[in-house]
Amino acid sequence: MTGALTASGGSWNASIVAEAVSWGDRHIEAVGLGAYIAHATVAGNAGRVALGVAVMSLFVTALNRALWRPLYRYSERRLRLD
Repeated sequence: MTGALTASGGSWNASIVAEAVSWGDRHIEAVGLGAYIAHATVAGNAGRVALGVAVMSLFVTALNRALWRPLYRYSERRLRLD
């Protein structure tokens, strides 16, 4: 369960970062939280960057409490190797 949680968090972070990519003079972006934070950072709008990070933190906390904690408790109870 710990491995699944770690892999999920890492892949989500990678997808956030990959929403706005620049290579030379070419720029490709998707619509999402990562692109929102990237735009705010380039524009120098600290308030929007803070808002994006706050939304991301709330989402991660809600997902952790709603999905990962119950799965972790279930796996501790039912999938023990005693």
